[in-house]
Amino acid sequence: MGLSGIYNRIALSSPHVEVLLRKLYWKNVKHLGKFNPHKVVKTKAPTKHVDFNQVLGWLRCNGVGEGSLLVVHSSYSALECTGLEAKQIIEELLGLVGETGTLAMPAIRKYKEEPHGADILTTNTEDLICTYNVKKTIVQSGMLPFTMLRRKDSAVSHHPFNPLVAVGPLAKPMMEHNLDGEAPSPHGPNSCWKFCYDHNAFVIGLGVGLDHYNTISHVNEEAFGNWKWSEEEWYRKRKFVVFDEEGNKQNVVVKERKPEWGMLRFAELHANKDRNESGLIKRTKIDGEIIVCLEKAREYVDYLQENNKKGKYYYL
Repeated sequence: MGLSGIYNRIALSSPHVEVLLRKLYWKNVKHLGKFNPHKVVKTKAPTKHVDFNQVLGWLRCNGVGEGSLLVVHSSYSALECTGLEAKQIIEELLGLVGETGTLAMPAIRKYKEEPHGADILTTNTEDLICTYNVKKTIVQSGMLPFTMLRRKDSAVSHHPFNPLVAVGPLAKPMMEHNLDGEAPSPHGPNSCWKFCYDHNAFVIGLGVGLDHYNTISHVNEEAFGNWKWSEEEWYRKRKFVVFDEEGNKQNVVVKERKPEWGMLRFAELHANKDRNESGLIKRTKIDGEIIVCLEKAREYVDYLQENNKKGKYYYL
């Protein structure tokens, strides 16, 4: 049994044990960094050609089609075996949902002003000002969203945390209110993610599982006003300068989940175990090479809502 297997076995004995192990790791990350048990392991590149039509066929069999709203998490390196370029895969997915459907992808950004690693936990960000250029700031969530962002018909969220980029009739409505209100949160009532919940999007993993790629889950914590932890406990405020598509400048203050919740207090393995056992995620492996996963946003968030008053999966 490898290190990750030993870690998982111990961590899954109790969510409190899992949180304790996370704390031990991050408090000693300088010495334990190379043993990171939370690192997302990249799957090996496929070794044979896979027809992308098989991927599309599986999605159709599971309800995706004309008029669907898709939120796609992806790894282009896992999809290269299809022989398609990133822009061709995007066209295939747009063809799947048709002219009345909408395709969205997380276009997560990298801000040069941000602290990294364990410094995230100790850096005072109260006076830190980051710059978010919606068209130019580096995309770190993959080749597909990077490519889609460069389409003239795409719309992107102006909220700097976990923005979506989308193409289709719902793209602009999805983004237009994301900065409304005082210090909006990235997954709150006016967010692009709550919009996808409201429209019961399909959340898809192409070449990746949904265990580590499931941003829609944070709608449960931020969009309904009934989360166990108070705003003061859950959020910190951040300052950004946002440049829109035309280069117009806007100074904004937004909320961000305090990093210790995700790094130190989240029993991720238990959350994934429960979700997998619930049957909410459908998954397959096309030709033994490409992982494809699917869940319905509303079903998953509603499932989480059943336990949100207990703050399930987050522990002090």
